[in-house]
Amino acid sequence: MKRQETAVAVDDGIGDWRVRLTALLDDYRGRPRPTTSRDRLERSIAWQSELVDAGLAAPGWPAAVGGMELSLEDQLDYYRMTSGAGAPKHPCAMSFIVAPTIIVHGTQEQRDRFLEPLLRADEFWCQGFSEPGAGSDLASLSTRAVRDGDSYRVTGQKVWTTKADRADWMFALVRTGPAGRSTSGITYLLIPMDAPGIEVRPLRDAAGGHHFAEIFFDDVVVPVVNRLGEEGEGWSIMRTSLGHERATAFLADEFRYRSTVDKVLRLAVDRGYADDPLVRQELARVETSVRSITANSARALDAVLRGGDPGGVASVNRLVKSEFEQHLHRLALRLTGNGAVLGARSAGVVENGRWTYGYLMSRAATIGAGTSEIQRNTIAESVLGLPSHRGEGTRPRTVVPGRPLTTPGDDESAIREALRGAIAARVDTSEVLGREGDPGGYDVALWRDLVAFGLPGLSAPEGLGGGGAPDRLLCAAVEEVAYHLAPVPLVPTAIALQLLLSCDPGETVEAVIAGVPAAFVVPIDDRGWSFDAWLPTLRGGRLDGAVDRVAGAPAAEVLVVAARDADTGELRLVTVDPSVASVTVQQSIDLTATVGAVSFVDVPATVVASGTAAVDALVFARRHAQLLIAADSVGVANRALSLAVEWAGQRQQFGQAIGSFQAISHKCADLLVGAEGARGQVLAAADLAASESDAAVAADLACAEALSVAVRSGEECIQIHGGIGFTWEHPAHLLLRRATANEAWLVRPEVMRDRAVEELVRRLR
Repeated sequence: MKRQETAVAVDDGIGDWRVRLTALLDDYRGRPRPTTSRDRLERSIAWQSELVDAGLAAPGWPAAVGGMELSLEDQLDYYRMTSGAGAPKHPCAMSFIVAPTIIVHGTQEQRDRFLEPLLRADEFWCQGFSEPGAGSDLASLSTRAVRDGDSYRVTGQKVWTTKADRADWMFALVRTGPAGRSTSGITYLLIPMDAPGIEVRPLRDAAGGHHFAEIFFDDVVVPVVNRLGEEGEGWSIMRTSLGHERATAFLADEFRYRSTVDKVLRLAVDRGYADDPLVRQELARVETSVRSITANSARALDAVLRGGDPGGVASVNRLVKSEFEQHLHRLALRLTGNGAVLGARSAGVVENGRWTYGYLMSRAATIGAGTSEIQRNTIAESVLGLPSHRGEGTRPRTVVPGRPLTTPGDDESAIREALRGAIAARVDTSEVLGREGDPGGYDVALWRDLVAFGLPGLSAPEGLGGGGAPDRLLCAAVEEVAYHLAPVPLVPTAIALQLLLSCDPGETVEAVIAGVPAAFVVPIDDRGWSFDAWLPTLRGGRLDGAVDRVAGAPAAEVLVVAARDADTGELRLVTVDPSVASVTVQQSIDLTATVGAVSFVDVPATVVASGTAAVDALVFARRHAQLLIAADSVGVANRALSLAVEWAGQRQQFGQAIGSFQAISHKCADLLVGAEGARGQVLAAADLAASESDAAVAADLACAEALSVAVRSGEECIQIHGGIGFTWEHPAHLLLRRATANEAWLVRPEVMRDRAVEELVRRLR
């Protein structure tokens, strides 16, 4: 194929890569856009050579093999820049499955021969894994390769092979050992597609295209020098392919998905559905999913860059991604209204049929590269360590259920480990259950230990006696406390502290940082803190009024109260000594927490913020409150996961562990996907500064997801345990109780989702 001339000269390796890439992208933006599929393919191929010539291709590859060897953060910037410019992606996605495998397992001669043509898109690749009798059960493959001197003779069939009719090479798994399901006799070969004896028969897919094919091998000669790794090691080598596919490929996918979600949001606006409350909930869910993919992608690639195995996170991400694609396109097709009755090529079809075609093509997302059912098997058995559904025993698990799927940074790991050691042996289920008779009490001794550790002021300024840690670490600490169902007033106190920090710091702030329990007194409805009516009134420094259902009030020694000035109607934030107020203990559904009705009759109050300052403090504190409650819910969800997996591995039914039944193991896999996704979103939202434009949306979506995941996890934990999970003595109901209270405490999840979509839509209008 004839190459187009590079339109701008960018010297290879000279200067900062961002400057060079910016120059190339600026030039690309000024070029005419291709109008046909053939033209788009030619432009895409030419673009890859431009990147290679400029030293701007393969941002994550080692420099020794022609890559840029960028850090994770720089790779994210790279893909943001190229996606933002609308630059073509590599025209052969399969190339970036085989490339990391060649880099890791190939000889120097193989790297020299294959990597640059692959990177330039001079040669296309296809994947020869699936067979008619070995799809998701890949270990059953039967295509044989018999050694004949310096060659292998390959006979058999592959199927569902994407772009096989265009490919120059195939990376394939073949059986060189005995027939059967053994993975030890599988070898990895690189096969030229023009070799004599290969027949490619295109297959038509459900969308009407010809994107894949079946391939027949009739005594095809493949040189031994085209074997990757040693004979019989193909299975373990294949795992490198899939692991890197699900790590690095998803990093680029993140930006493509972001762009597609934005198009769906625009479609909702243009088609008049943006104000439909049901549609807005669905829009929020696809927005939540793309953020989960983003967080998972970053963690998976970080594992690769640190020399770790991304398999655990990558398997989770693969499942999330495939089901997200289907949900996204199903929603988009819904937004076309009755236009959905038209075929993708019909006259009058919405947006040239892209959503009709995309919907039909998305059905393959949960089939190709391992069905969603197989992905759940992989998560349950390889990640969580549940027994094999095929009766093949138990594999070493990737992670302790309930713990982060990838190792956190040193500071976060230290905090989690220290809190785990301080709390685990201190919280006893029977003691927590006994608190039903003392609904206003809490574990004072444990609270003192947590204060000595640095809570609740872990993220407060050091100058005030706090720890000066980032909000992310405070969220991690709250998660650990909730995981162990610690009966302490941490979240109510931390929320009140954030309000005080937003006002004029003084002795009260320092006292709360030093461990004095506190609570925020404000009416709450489904939309959150309510300031429209029923606020206590302030006149002449004296407070009157009452607020029901105040979280943490019975344990508080400082009350922060939202009030109205009786004369001006202006909003005030005041502090009150609860000893001069009346606090009536109420029975919380959450036996690890306290709640009470608070009333004031002419009690003295100290104003800490008024008017605009009070409003600003509340806006600042609301986001922190959401993240803290969300982090608490993440802890609950992960404890539910831990209990469920433990029980599924122990409980015997019909002569085997119930975790070997897919009905149970798939539930456990879904618990992990939900809990890990919620954790990633909460921590990512906590990493944003309050002033960042996306901070409020990120907090809304992360909190909504965490609250919903915690309730579902609590429910499923009880279901998996069966009758034992429904007993009073078992801790499963304590988790569900805490999750239920969290969901009702601040603002309902559906309200936060609606609010987030409202802001996203506002940006488009």
